[in-house]
Amino acid sequence: MFALILLTLVAIMDAMDNTTQCLKGCNCKIASHDTGLTVDCRQRLSDNDEEQLSHQLDLLLLGNHFPERLTSLSVSNTPLTRVPASICQLLNLTTLHLDHNKLTHLPDNCFTKLTKLVTLSLQWNSIVGLQDGLFDGLQSLVSLGISYNRITFIGLRVFSNASDLIRLRYLYLNFNKLTSLEPWWYYRCIHGKTSAVRIYLRSNLISNFTNKLHFNFNCGMKRPYGHLDLRFNRITHITDILVGWNVTKYGNIMCLINRGLYTFMRFDIGGSHYVCDCVDYWFYALVKLFPHAGILDGVSCRDPKFLTLTGQPMDARSIPLNEFVCELTDRCPSRCRCVYRPANATLHI
Repeated sequence: MFALILLTLVAIMDAMDNTTQCLKGCNCKIASHDTGLTVDCRQRLSDNDEEQLSHQLDLLLLGNHFPERLTSLSVSNTPLTRVPASICQLLNLTTLHLDHNKLTHLPDNCFTKLTKLVTLSLQWNSIVGLQDGLFDGLQSLVSLGISYNRITFIGLRVFSNASDLIRLRYLYLNFNKLTSLEPWWYYRCIHGKTSAVRIYLRSNLISNFTNKLHFNFNCGMKRPYGHLDLRFNRITHITDILVGWNVTKYGNIMCLINRGLYTFMRFDIGGSHYVCDCVDYWFYALVKLFPHAGILDGVSCRDPKFLTLTGQPMDARSIPLNEFVCELTDRCPSRCRCVYRPANATLHI
């Protein structure tokens, strides 16, 4: 019995020794039964040996029974600009973290093979875009993190296929460089039947709301259940969102947000780039009737005349309706200033 225990300890020590030497300059930890592996290369001295590192990682992951046993993998703080091919062969992975690397592009036909993935995190990289087909077939995926990258575009079909990514509940796209947004969030949030689908797009550069998907919501369609976070983007008018996504009828807006008496679809649009003129007057007037709705939470006005005593942008909810005005240039007499005040339907020349 003692001999068996001794042999087991020796085997464990050998395994630990092998993993600590897995990659030069990296720290590697392995879970019991080869089910989990963490590779951290923050102590690596050189960033100029990506090919060598990728080759070493391929040798490691394709040996030691990892393809059959590994369910969790984390590779971080490396100079890798692409996903090593060996990772695409770990078909039993349920958790994959590739954070804090230098990835610039994600490979086609890689993640689509990892159909057991529940968590995929690609944060703190330099990824510039998400092409169509990237996450097709990931029906077990619950959490997808791609924040803190340089993403400027998302393929039209990446998130708009309602029959795909049916279990996705958390999508993190904060702190990227997106300038426009399609209404693909709807096709994700209709899967939130019992739990909300949370989509985070905070701190991008979004100011344009496009509709190449030809989204045309009406009250007869499936109601979404989710949370869309658009805070701290560059939105100037709330009307731009509604017109861009073709949701302008009051009844359809209410159906999109509510199920009966309860709010099931929440939009966070807080930020300080709003013009706060008469273009959005109808919306501000509507919110005055429902002061506890929370739709204007965090919405501030960038107009210099709407500043607090300390010089900060004023909360849009605190501005009297008669202060919302629009400068009119069309047909305004020469050398005159024309101002329209929708609160009392008056034109000042």
